[in-house]
Amino acid sequence: MDFRTILVDLSEDSARSARIETAARVAAKFGGSVVGLTATGTNLEPFRGAGEEAGQYAALAASQLHKLVAGHKETLDTLTRQVSPDIPTRHIIIDAESGWALADEGRFADLILPAPPSADADVPALLAGVAEYAMLNAGRPILLVPGAAGPRFGGHVAIAWNGGREAARAVADALPWLAHASAVTALVVSAAAIDEETCRDSGNRLTAWLASHGINADLVVGEGDPDHVLPQLACKVQADLLVAGGYGRSRLKELVLGGTTRALVRQSSLPVFMSH
Repeated sequence: MDFRTILVDLSEDSARSARIETAARVAAKFGGSVVGLTATGTNLEPFRGAGEEAGQYAALAASQLHKLVAGHKETLDTLTRQVSPDIPTRHIIIDAESGWALADEGRFADLILPAPPSADADVPALLAGVAEYAMLNAGRPILLVPGAAGPRFGGHVAIAWNGGREAARAVADALPWLAHASAVTALVVSAAAIDEETCRDSGNRLTAWLASHGINADLVVGEGDPDHVLPQLACKVQADLLVAGGYGRSRLKELVLGGTTRALVRQSSLPVFMSH
C-alpha cells in the first residue's frame, strides 16, 4: 500500500512548516494528496442572559475563527505548492479537540502527521497528548516531525524491533518508506545479556522477512534500558527516521502510554514513524 492520502495537523507550532512540507513530499512521491486539518476545539456558548455582550462575544469569536481558518488554508496551500504545484490539497475544519479530530478523520487517510507533543507541554507525562491519542485510536500510522526538517526519502531508516505485535504492525505499515531507503537497520535492545540470543534470533527473522520484500537490512543488538538505548543506537547508525510500535498499557490504554513509547514520542531529535 502506498501513502496516497496524507492528513496533516495545521496547529500552529514551531514544527508546522516542516510537517506540512513533509506531508507534501510524501504525497508527491506516491502521487497522493494532502488534507490539512484545522481543529477549532470545544466552542463555549455565552450565557443566554448575557444580553448585548453575548452578541459581541459571538461576533468576536466568529471573526477570530475566520482569521484562523483562512491563515491555516493559506499556509497549507503555500507550503504544499513550494514542494510541487501539482499536489492536490483539501482543507477541513472540525469543531473538536485536535486529538479526537485527527483520530476520527485519520481513519480515512493513509498517514497522519500530528503536531509534536511539545505543543502539549501541559499534558501530564503518563497521559496521551494529541499525537499519542491519534496513534492509539485512528488505526493508521503517524509520522512525527519534531524539528525544523522532516525525514527524507532515500535516507537511512532504523527499526525499533522487539518482536511484538505493535512493532510488526509498524514495520508492515512502513514498507512503502522502507522500500525507498538507502539503508535499513533493525535495532534490538535486550534487557539483559541472557536475552540477547533470543532477541538476535527475532531480529534475524525480521531481516529475513524484509529481504523477501526486496529490502536489505542490517541488525544491531544493544543491551540496557530501551528508553535510552534505542535513541542512542539510532543516532549511532545515523538514522534519518525511526520506525517503532506504539504501546498503550492497562485497561486505560487509550490514555496511558508505555514507557518506551512515551520516551520516543516526546524526544525532539529524530522523526518517528509509529503504529499501534
